[in-house]
Amino acid sequence: MTASTYAEIVKQSLTDQIYTFWLKRYRAYLEDREDLAELWMDHKLTQERQQGLPEEVLQAFNFYDETVMQQDWGSVCIFQLEVAGQSIYVVDTVTDGDDGWVEVYTTQGDLLGAARRYIELLTWKELAEIRDSVAVGSFPEELDRTATLWGKPLPETQS
Repeated sequence: MTASTYAEIVKQSLTDQIYTFWLKRYRAYLEDREDLAELWMDHKLTQERQQGLPEEVLQAFNFYDETVMQQDWGSVCIFQLEVAGQSIYVVDTVTDGDDGWVEVYTTQGDLLGAARRYIELLTWKELAEIRDSVAVGSFPEELDRTATLWGKPLPETQS
């Protein structure tokens, strides 16, 4: 499998995982149940486990730590997941609202993708464009925030 094919598999897998997580949370909301589950929490790397990570992963974490977490309007975590039999690192940044950013790297530090996120919706773009959006909080034109599950009936095929 080529690197670009694997990158597309990873992006689709993460997009699906995030969608499924938010669909479950939305169902709980509609049923007036509290859902305290957190996305990928079983795979979160503690500060001790972040030692020895590729420099690119640490730089991504530091970027979001400085621009979001230290400015007190969100949080950033590193997760180690497996997709298609290979381990990857996910730098996931979530604002105090409903949006965030995702960067994905191989265990060697090669970028697999970067995305702007609104709840369960993701738009994958070039890394520079994704990081530029942090300062202004902008969304890519392709990210139609009205397409979110929230505030709508559940999809028939997903019920």
